[in-house]
Amino acid sequence: MNRPESLCPKVVALFTAFVCILAGCTLGFAADAVSPRNPPPRGGWPDLPELIKELTPVVVNISIERHILQNSSTEPPPLFRSRPGYFEDQSRPKDRLQSDSVGSGFFCDTAGSVVTNAHVVEGASKILVTLSSGKVVAAKIVAIHPKMDLAMLKITPPHQVQKARVADSSAVKVGEWVLAVGNPYGLGASWSQGIISGKSRFLGLGPDDNFIQTDAAINPGNSGGPLFNMAGEVIGVNTAIIAAGKGIGFSIPSNYLTELINGPKNAEASLRGWLGIYVEDVTPQQALRLGLEPPRGTYVDEVLAATPASNAGLKKGDLILDADGVVVRNGRHLSRIIAGAKPGDLLKMTVLRGSKTSTVDVIIGRSPE
Repeated sequence: MNRPESLCPKVVALFTAFVCILAGCTLGFAADAVSPRNPPPRGGWPDLPELIKELTPVVVNISIERHILQNSSTEPPPLFRSRPGYFEDQSRPKDRLQSDSVGSGFFCDTAGSVVTNAHVVEGASKILVTLSSGKVVAAKIVAIHPKMDLAMLKITPPHQVQKARVADSSAVKVGEWVLAVGNPYGLGASWSQGIISGKSRFLGLGPDDNFIQTDAAINPGNSGGPLFNMAGEVIGVNTAIIAAGKGIGFSIPSNYLTELINGPKNAEASLRGWLGIYVEDVTPQQALRLGLEPPRGTYVDEVLAATPASNAGLKKGDLILDADGVVVRNGRHLSRIIAGAKPGDLLKMTVLRGSKTSTVDVIIGRSPE
């Protein structure tokens, strides 16, 4: 018969093994909390509710009244600016004026200067900015970036406003955590979190494309909203999404904001070009019949009276193929080309009328107030 003391070494060994297993499990749980699948941002996780509370006053919602100058397909294109209007029924009667809750923006100074996307306020006859306090104030365009889809608005603040801190977007790294905020579907300020998915993305929207890609949720209506890093600094301006994708959004790098902020701000900077037509995009069947592969150009659907288009002799049924040497991809592309021109500029257009191609000289007008 064994003596009790002879069991002590075995008991000690079993107890030690149990403690080691328990410790291993505890360490395993701790390791899972900071596993590579969910790494914390550099400097650790911020208090997100507090960070959002801090940043909310710098963000604004933007609504406008705009003249409808074109009619296009009811299907959203594969790549498009995030604006609710693209989901509306384009087959309805053409209104001369339409109200939209279209996007977002943010303060870049304490004097009432607001940054947003240029396409958010494109063709606007009236711009209203809603502050986080709920106050609604009128705004006017004071500057447009010459190459990027950025605009600066000016309001008279009803109270002291808080400006956003802007970071150096060239230092952004793929994998960094970010916060996106905007006005999706007109719901009001909505926040989402994600990471930087890629940099220097070229989308074919312009020769200077250099977008930041993120999987933070961006939806129609988020255009012009800021993309924040975890330090609460703006690193981008949300501007486009892939309509058929999920978690594929794009922002203009914040370094372009410096060019906009330091650029000229005067009445002339707010003038946008105007043609005075409705257009209809070329269908694949029409393009095949005309030998336009890939499909390009846009048809003139209606010419408004006493406008630059009517003065130049454009007619219903004309197919505009290029403008000032730039191949016109579709109606929206032509709209951006015209809006980017200044009133008084001479624009040469290549137009197919019937079976004859000719050049039409158009003196660009000023977008109606």
